[in-house]
Amino acid sequence: MRVLRRADHRRVLWKNGLGHTYEVARSAGADVDWRLSFAVVERPGPFSSFPGIDRIITLVAGRQLALTMPGGEVQVLRPFEPFAFPGEAEVQGEPSGSTINFNVMTRRGRAAAAVACQRIAGEQNLQGADFLVVLDGSLTVDGVVLGPRDVVCDPPDGLTVAGAGVVALVRIT
Repeated sequence: MRVLRRADHRRVLWKNGLGHTYEVARSAGADVDWRLSFAVVERPGPFSSFPGIDRIITLVAGRQLALTMPGGEVQVLRPFEPFAFPGEAEVQGEPSGSTINFNVMTRRGRAAAAVACQRIAGEQNLQGADFLVVLDGSLTVDGVVLGPRDVVCDPPDGLTVAGAGVVALVRIT
């Protein structure tokens, strides 16, 4: 089990240059098959286009983020509810003030992801994830105190998590 601390996430300019993301982890090699990151969205604007990439976005801070999808459909994201869409889709985002989003991107045909958010109250055993991402609160994992945006890589099955908060369990295949 390895812990990636929020303070160590690498700040990267968005592909469209209109904001920044904090890269948590990514696959090795020049062609990225998967990536986990946190993005700060503070004003309305277009999402970067990522042809051939599947995206799962989860609002983790802020009241809501409205996404206008191709065809004009509006998807309103609320905290801790993952939403998947193709990376090449022309999407406009409109945050309700400053928001922070957890993003999982996978290269279609080479990797796939699943994200499930779970509230923790007290002590729970968790399993079946490649990454445990603290989205909110303060939690203890195997005696290690974790805060928002800290990430556990390769957690063992049956991992005991204690405290109060919300985690995202991420599986990459």
